[in-house]
Amino acid sequence: MRRALRLLPRLVRDDRGSISIAAAFGLVMLIGAAALAVDVGSLHLDRRKLQGIADAAALAAAAKPGEERAAAERIIAANCDCNIVIAALTRGSYADDLGVAAEQRFSAGGAAPNAVRIVLKRDHPLFFGRFLTGRRHNVISAAATGSRRGYAAFSLGSRVAAVSGGLPNAILSSLTGSELNLSLMDYNALASADVDLLRFSDALRSEIGVEALTFGQTLDSQVTMPQVLSALAAAADPAVAPILDHMAARASATQLIPATAIDLGPRASSVRVDGANPVRVNLLSLLRTMLLLGAADRQVDLDLVGALPGGSHVKLALIVGEPPANSPLIAVTDDNQVVVRTAQVRLRLDTRIATPVAAVELPILAELGSASARIASIDCSKNAAEAVKLAVTTAPASLAIGKVSDSDFRDMNRPLDPQKAQLLKLPLASVDAEAELVMSDLAEKPLAFSRDNIAAGTVKTVSSTGLVAGAARSLADRMDLSASVIGIGLNLNSLKSLVATTVGATAPLLDGILEQVTGVLGVHVGQADARVNALRCGQAKLVG
Repeated sequence: MRRALRLLPRLVRDDRGSISIAAAFGLVMLIGAAALAVDVGSLHLDRRKLQGIADAAALAAAAKPGEERAAAERIIAANCDCNIVIAALTRGSYADDLGVAAEQRFSAGGAAPNAVRIVLKRDHPLFFGRFLTGRRHNVISAAATGSRRGYAAFSLGSRVAAVSGGLPNAILSSLTGSELNLSLMDYNALASADVDLLRFSDALRSEIGVEALTFGQTLDSQVTMPQVLSALAAAADPAVAPILDHMAARASATQLIPATAIDLGPRASSVRVDGANPVRVNLLSLLRTMLLLGAADRQVDLDLVGALPGGSHVKLALIVGEPPANSPLIAVTDDNQVVVRTAQVRLRLDTRIATPVAAVELPILAELGSASARIASIDCSKNAAEAVKLAVTTAPASLAIGKVSDSDFRDMNRPLDPQKAQLLKLPLASVDAEAELVMSDLAEKPLAFSRDNIAAGTVKTVSSTGLVAGAARSLADRMDLSASVIGIGLNLNSLKSLVATTVGATAPLLDGILEQVTGVLGVHVGQADARVNALRCGQAKLVG
């Protein structure tokens, strides 16, 4: 013990072998540094590579609706043979809304998913780190979200079946400001033809000499009706171009802004026609829209001769109101907040019907509000039965037998308030009548269009649940008749029966006139016609 104590100072002073000890500690630190440098650097590079593959896989999956997993697997196989697995692949909907936090913009599922979120995982081997951790590898992961935004073009009031001359010819002539004298063949040609909105915009740009403008800026320019008709002639099929040139040569130089009725949305910035992705609209529908736009708040007065008893006639007064602000008739959009609407229409039919006793005067008033539609969903899946779904609301309608002053009728800002009208007037007797029919169905109704429907230009019609067959016939059935002699109210059944029978017999003809008038204007009593003019599923992009 004493000897050990004597050797202790010598042991403390002896530094032989210290280098080995220091080297041992240094080797541990060196291995740790190597693990940090090599393994962490390798981990960072592998994560970056995995993130790039995840981004590419998300884009591929979003671009192939219905084939998302297969598309992602092809990208993974093409980029790395390193045992990457798809830990999660979720179809959902992405809302591109800056008002929503980035991490909340994607939601799983949805009626028409437009996005895919993918999570990839793989084992990352450890080199020096295995000596410190005892593990041969770490699991690394990467996530990415791809979104696909498609757009659709849709329109209202596009039922334009073949029409004949007579009343439609008279209305379109009045809207144009000149006698057109179009033949039945001309109408049929216009009704059966389509025109590309982009070609029309390009032709209008040339017509007004503003080649530097985009299509959207061109449509937002003030132009004249002859310029619009000439542009339609240049953009349409050569078979109908002479008809449109004929109209352009006779149209009055009323001014209009086409963008009031046409919203090109994401195509507004285009400067070149894209033949592979046209936005086709019915030619007669577009022509009618431009004519109505140029004739807004202008009254059309026509005297019509129909198949009524001898000495009878119908006088038509028609007013087309300004289109609702910021609400076009035709729109290109991917936003379900964009709404298209038809114009408001007010018309009056003053009908004189000859009878053996006296002439029966029948004033019918009609006021049609705006039908509306918006995109409810877009499904870009290859075999989607409902590629585009619209939510459509029919136009509220008010029809009446009654009279209003001419100033009240012309004032579109005031609602019609019809008063009881005198239908039959004799030297000592008269028969008065009133009737009213109001249809207001503000519930949105779905209309689904397949890709085949869109390609074929199919027009679908929504009818109000309150729609009755024949407006004039319904008014006739609702008439409240009162008769008087020398100012004293009497129950003059024979005179009332004469009026009721006469009006009932005339109602089918008046229904035909109402149908023709509203058909030419694209606004139907209790109905709304819709068409999806184009569908384009856009390129996928990486999102939040």
